[in-house]
Amino acid sequence: MPSTVHGVPERIKAVIFDLDDTLVVSTVDYRKFKKLVIERIASYGNDASLYSPAETIVKILARYESLMKKQGLDSEVNRSRLSELDRIMDSVELEHVGDTRAIDGAARLLKMLRSKGIKIGLLTRGCHEYASSALRSAGLEMLVDAIECRNSESKAKPDPEAYLRVASRLGIPSDKTLFVGDHPIDAQCAKNAGVGFIAVETGDVPREALEAAGCVAVFKDVGHLVAWFERFLSD
Repeated sequence: MPSTVHGVPERIKAVIFDLDDTLVVSTVDYRKFKKLVIERIASYGNDASLYSPAETIVKILARYESLMKKQGLDSEVNRSRLSELDRIMDSVELEHVGDTRAIDGAARLLKMLRSKGIKIGLLTRGCHEYASSALRSAGLEMLVDAIECRNSESKAKPDPEAYLRVASRLGIPSDKTLFVGDHPIDAQCAKNAGVGFIAVETGDVPREALEAAGCVAVFKDVGHLVAWFERFLSD
């Protein structure tokens, strides 16, 4: 792979990573996570058949919010319900977080980037307690400079707001950053933020789907990014 790649800034100053199945092996039972959210949505009087655990949580929540907006649900009631759904997701995320381990090469990559003066950001749809605990369990906590999570103040990915927010917290212009993740949602977030995206195959998304989502390149895992970044940053 050439050292100069379309979509990658000539001078990278920060790399922002997704968390689950990018830097760490996820311990979250997403099927349970989505099932419980759908059950709670149904308890609000919604038709459960409109939602499926086979969908991403992004689609489930977006559909729910869209329906509530059309129905003219009181904003305070809506906020209360969304907070309740957040608490359900938080609880499932934290069930096995102590078992979290880093993906092979993750620590080596982060240490190498930091040694070259590159800031490290984390962008996840998980809650802050989960993200912090997962990084700590994986031995990566001290290698990340800023974290942006689901229940922070900005809209979650694929909305670009969260990405731009973490770049700002790093003190780096977004056009000097690069996003690394394992899912088309990450690719869409990068596109929405106007930044380059590198995909890794450590999630459950086929390589073809990652390529179709739009990315600079696809690597087996973050460990395989070490040599590429070393070449790129040495130019």
